[in-house]
Amino acid sequence: MHKSRTSHNLALLFLACGVLLFSAGCAQKVRTNVSGTSDVSFSVSEGADNEFEPEELVEIPELPSDDGVPLSLPERIALHSTGELDMHLTPEQKKQVELHFKYYLHKNRAGFERYLQRAEGYLPYVRQVFREMGVPEEVAGLAIVESGFNPNAVSRAGATGMWQFMRYTGQRYGLAQNYWLDERRDPFKSTVAAANYLLQLHEYFGDWHLAIAAYNGGEGKISRAMQRTGAEDFFELCRLNNSINERKMRLKPETQQYVPRFLAVTKIMRNLELLGFDAPDPAKGYQVTAVKVGPGADLGALARNAGVRGEFFRTLNPAYRRSISPVSGNSTAYIPVDNAAKAVAWLARPESRSFAGWQQYKVRKGDSLYAISSRYGVTVATLRQANNLKGNTLRQGAMLMVPGGKGAAPAAKSATSGNKAQGKQTASKNVSGGSKSASKSGNPIHTVRRGENLYQIAQSYGVSLSSLQAANNMSASDSFVLAGQKLVIPAGKSSAQASKNKTVYVVQKGDTLYSLAQKNKISLDELVRVNGLKRNKPLMPGQQLLIP
Repeated sequence: MHKSRTSHNLALLFLACGVLLFSAGCAQKVRTNVSGTSDVSFSVSEGADNEFEPEELVEIPELPSDDGVPLSLPERIALHSTGELDMHLTPEQKKQVELHFKYYLHKNRAGFERYLQRAEGYLPYVRQVFREMGVPEEVAGLAIVESGFNPNAVSRAGATGMWQFMRYTGQRYGLAQNYWLDERRDPFKSTVAAANYLLQLHEYFGDWHLAIAAYNGGEGKISRAMQRTGAEDFFELCRLNNSINERKMRLKPETQQYVPRFLAVTKIMRNLELLGFDAPDPAKGYQVTAVKVGPGADLGALARNAGVRGEFFRTLNPAYRRSISPVSGNSTAYIPVDNAAKAVAWLARPESRSFAGWQQYKVRKGDSLYAISSRYGVTVATLRQANNLKGNTLRQGAMLMVPGGKGAAPAAKSATSGNKAQGKQTASKNVSGGSKSASKSGNPIHTVRRGENLYQIAQSYGVSLSSLQAANNMSASDSFVLAGQKLVIPAGKSSAQASKNKTVYVVQKGDTLYSLAQKNKISLDELVRVNGLKRNKPLMPGQQLLIP
């Protein structure tokens, strides 16, 4: 340890005897200058699911054993410090937190230092989003528990990204997942999705400990366990867990230790310097501009023409699964603010969408590059270049990008010309917000409220999701909306009928599909059909339903 840091920590130690110490970093975003040549190397050949392999899985024992090492004075001060989420812990509860606290400080200290280094670019943005949306800033530490701030982390169960969204939950909160994209890996969109999910959980349970437990175990599991035990808080629920007769209804050990583990992280995060860690520097937080990428753009060329190093482009854009942007719709790429103008200018050029109108082809038994090239009227050299192939060998089941041939040429041309016109209107926006331009046709405008997603908004106006996306110049994969964003509501028969024959009901705590059907004297089947729901899908407070 350096002498200056030792002196600084001693000063903090003396101060801590009389006052509560906090060391949460400033959430202000500062520009990051990134320049250099592109070294992006993607691969769409051989049917790879994703070129971005998870760096590591952040997994620790369900309940770490006590290492027997006494806490030092700084560690005791940090453990007994309190914030919004750990203010009233009993000695027994604090003992549970201490086991995880010691694990991170002693056995896994090197790992925790790695998480802090990785968090440096994302933490200011996460704290800003949480602060603006009403989530306690200390909940940002949940990303350490989930993934160690690793956007490419994948769990054994398939949870993916910095916030470890499962496939269905990610879709529910607007994160597209397809051959081209997995927005659960998008550190910016997934942070907003996580904030929305946490807010809905807190609104449902009325308690942050229970909301955080439900983030891990599922709202249904926590809700049913609360009903069976009559518990009023998380720690009481854990104490009464074994009283639940049905074994499958009990909380898993992982969920029981999830909240103590998170609370240990909050205590460490607010006392980083006291505990000898290098706190993330807010000045190194990524400041980026979200730019709209048209169909079929060469992402390596985008990075190169924007002057962004390929490695850093991948760090900012792990959601892309291929070297080409989705060929049938727009997507979002994040570019450092100082490079955004170059990116937007290049994306406005027709040649940026050289793969628009292309399609996927699954290699069949007996296929060869020559046979495929003949079938689609394209040279073998073009197929090799588009798919980063060095030889002629193809694996059965692999996915190739191929032009559509003569029949697809008009589609490609249309996509290119359409995006050329669109590119002239494209303006960069900061990832913290932005809105579409309002319609001049007189169609109603909806201002997105906190917690809403496109699917709910479409339901509330009785229009299809696809028509809502089309009215707002959004692609099928572009489902990201922010509170305060304005959406044009498409006019039409369905919208008029919805306003005339249906009412919009906002789900309250305790509501079920069955109780709402009874209350409104309609059949359960009708309620499910009108809202496009499944019978066994739980309702969330704030969700909007159409009532015939």
